[in-house]
Amino acid sequence: MFNINNEEIGTFVSSLIEEKYGSARKFCTAYLKTVDEAEPAEDAIRNMANRLSQIKKGTKAIQAYDLPIFSELLDVSFEQILSAGKCGDPKNSRLTNYTVAQSHNKKVWMTYIEKDDKPILNPDEYEKTVLDYAIEFRNYDFLKFLMDKNYIWFDSQRDNDYIVTFGAGTCIQRNKFEECSDGIFIRQPQINGLQFKLKTEDQLRMYIISLAADHNDLKMLEKLRAREIPELYYKAHYLSCAHPDFNVHYNKAMVSHIAKSSDKVLDYFTDPFEIRDQIQYKDGSKRRHTFVFPYISQLLNMLIENNSTFLETALEKAIAHNETTLEKLSSLIKQSIDNGCYFNDGWKREAIFSENGNIVSFRDPLAVTGIITNIANVTKESKDDQVNRLIERLNKSYNKIRNIKTEGVT
Repeated sequence: MFNINNEEIGTFVSSLIEEKYGSARKFCTAYLKTVDEAEPAEDAIRNMANRLSQIKKGTKAIQAYDLPIFSELLDVSFEQILSAGKCGDPKNSRLTNYTVAQSHNKKVWMTYIEKDDKPILNPDEYEKTVLDYAIEFRNYDFLKFLMDKNYIWFDSQRDNDYIVTFGAGTCIQRNKFEECSDGIFIRQPQINGLQFKLKTEDQLRMYIISLAADHNDLKMLEKLRAREIPELYYKAHYLSCAHPDFNVHYNKAMVSHIAKSSDKVLDYFTDPFEIRDQIQYKDGSKRRHTFVFPYISQLLNMLIENNSTFLETALEKAIAHNETTLEKLSSLIKQSIDNGCYFNDGWKREAIFSENGNIVSFRDPLAVTGIITNIANVTKESKDDQVNRLIERLNKSYNKIRNIKTEGVT
């Protein structure tokens, strides 16, 4: 233990400033740039210099909000400052995934990104990348910075990349080549590095979706394709009836964050959206299918449990989607029967309902028409009669779609 002595702290800090900056003015300028990054005005420098002068004399105590900045600029630990250098281990100045992911200083981020040996690409001794730690520390500023500056991305905007992830990757590269034969060099792949993790783990995107929902950041949610999963782009194809596996991608924590988010975010997640497949029309455009959030049913159940103010709107939007799907499905089946395509159990052969994601698909093999989408239902009840009436209407449309038969379709 040690006693805090402001005069001794002032002397200790003064000596460090002299050693590292040469003058109080240079230190004050660096301090103010760290706070707001802009070039400080003369008045701000003068005010900071006056306050620093009192700290150095011991007439004014160093404040708690000063400690992180003094520690960073003077390269000493908090304990060393408060004990005037008598206690505390020397500060470890080596940047690591762990320390950088906690920082909110852009200069620290850039220093780490620009290091020649690119340590940011490496997992540490605990097999954690800088992204793992940033998510763990909920450092949304850092994650947003990496994405805004295109150091990392979660959407390559190329449909052919949409398999395990949406083509996530990083532009940060290490020039690591090895000679495989005389004069021929190849780049060695980095297994378990940042690039590998981005390309193979869609969970990273889901963790950041949770943070973006908490921060009411609709623009970020759109960049992350937050309502979608990659499988929609290569399995959502009614002619093949290859259904995406929604269950394997389900992240309850993410949906819980969404359920507690703002009305603006909930409006985004409860809107239907279109995805395109590989089939092209004559004009070159790709065929599109309408879906809703793959976990819309779980989200609605959570909104009921939370007694959300957005609940009625969410239910009404889900009802509209279900009823539109029922109408289109009935029309397609009736048209197919009228064309003589179906006999006896034709519906059973040409349409599928999957419990995994509540996906329904139908195809007419002769007319090459069909539908594939997902629908919503809920299992919870509300204490509000109006909400329960909406729940009943939603589940009624859901059951009609699930149990539809060719006979009597109108």
